[in-house]
Amino acid sequence: MTVSQNKNKKRSTAKAKTPRSRESRREETRGRILDATLHCLAREGYAGTGVAQVVAQAGVSRGAWSHHFPSMNVLFLEAAQHLMTQVYARFAQVLTHLASNADDPEQLVLSVWEEFFASEVNEVYLELLIASRREPGLAKKLAQLSNALQGNLDSLSASRFETSPQAVVAPMQLLMLTRWLLRGMALDSPLIPEAKLREAMKTWAQVIGSQMRVRKSMAAPKNEAANAKLT
Repeated sequence: MTVSQNKNKKRSTAKAKTPRSRESRREETRGRILDATLHCLAREGYAGTGVAQVVAQAGVSRGAWSHHFPSMNVLFLEAAQHLMTQVYARFAQVLTHLASNADDPEQLVLSVWEEFFASEVNEVYLELLIASRREPGLAKKLAQLSNALQGNLDSLSASRFETSPQAVVAPMQLLMLTRWLLRGMALDSPLIPEAKLREAMKTWAQVIGSQMRVRKSMAAPKNEAANAKLT
């Protein structure tokens, strides 16, 4: 093969790889913008998050931003989707780890608290939730995502936990109540000593332990985290 032929082959190979490489860069930029939006929501709040803050955090140009998102309203809707998809994937990992390694309701409650409520995740969700009171489009999107998330969590809980003897509440109901309880605690957490929060979580863990237990033989849930898409 001559040098010329080798160069031609390289050019041909480069051309063949270009579409995939371009798509990869496109998705990477889009992901950076979405992650930056979530970060800004947690740090600056909904009212303080605009194009300038997002592009600075993402390290992209305004042109790159507008190529992916025609407006901030669209970006906020996509960011909500991005957040909830991440939450489901991570929650699936947490449940799988706990169900596979220990029948410990207190560890379950503490892990969920630390991952989703004493973290940036809850800050972002609350900003979106409060903003949705005056943004009908955002309210509709959050309701759709919340319902989809709950359905997926129900599937996960049914595959990994079962009702204990003499229980009066099903595992999926307990996990739903846990979400609501921990979110309320997160709102009050700046006013409550850490020790009191831990005591309350320990008490709730005892309730969970009396009502459900880890399945000895776990079936795969209908929607695995890797394939989950909340729409």
